Amino acid sequence: MMPSLEQIDRFLTERFGPVADLVTLQAGGWSSAYGFVADATEWVLRVGHHRDDFAKECVAATWQQPGLPVPEVLETGDAFGCHYIVTRRHHGTKLADLETARVPAAIERLVEVLAAIRRVELPGDGYGIWLAPEADAPAASWPEYLCSVADRDEERLVGWRGKLARHPRGSDAFRVGCSRLQAAADAFPTARRLVHADLLLNHLIGPDGSITAVFDWGNALAGDPLYDIAWIVYCIPWFPAIDRRHVLELARLRFPDDDLDRLLPLYELHIALGELQYAAFREDVAGMDGATDRLECLLAGGERR
Repeated sequence: MMPSLEQIDRFLTERFGPVADLVTLQAGGWSSAYGFVADATEWVLRVGHHRDDFAKECVAATWQQPGLPVPEVLETGDAFGCHYIVTRRHHGTKLADLETARVPAAIERLVEVLAAIRRVELPGDGYGIWLAPEADAPAASWPEYLCSVADRDEERLVGWRGKLARHPRGSDAFRVGCSRLQAAADAFPTARRLVHADLLLNHLIGPDGSITAVFDWGNALAGDPLYDIAWIVYCIPWFPAIDRRHVLELARLRFPDDDLDRLLPLYELHIALGELQYAAFREDVAGMDGATDRLECLLAGGERR
């Protein structure tokens, strides 16, 4: 359980002295965020259960790339039986709240952010979800990471296997999807570069259309950066103002060396398998049904709408 706003106020006052304009910005499944002002500076406090996520925020804040505005980190620590991080507050609108007419320009700016992410020299070794501070990841190769989705541990998604087993159609689609990835293992590239892997939800757009902040690097990967394009197009059902054709046109122009036609369906398949795992963990029957529909469509070679 996340702390109350009163508890947050007392904690911040003890840490920073008198604070003003304390407000809840987001109450999420993994963490909650609060805005406040201390010493005439605007900050964001995030409280969550996973220290590793905040450690990755600290690493990301060291990347000095034009076009990649990662918020400055003031401090991290432990409180409320959880972990916390304080970062400088940036202002803007989330994509989900943006006026429809502004979405195409925002997607163009987001593709430029992806270009900046590709310029980051990611340290460490291994593939998959990397850990701070070294940025080492557990898989020996990118294909190994993708094909090990069925072996995902239950540290965060507690009990997902047993819960998914109680959903026969989802279980069958999951098994076929994993087999499809295994059969395509030789098709995957060997690139080891930075992948955000959750960008649509975790950036802010300024009044002039610029991206003012990119945050929440907890799911960041070491692997093929084309995966970020796959993430955008996979999430279009939740962002209907995004035009899939526009995204793919931008990707082809900006990243002409990417093998979109061959790899994008496979990366979407991997994302669909992860969505089904998460819905099973939450025991969200409607979510499992929807994820299974999307997975079955990908397996059939269809384009999701």
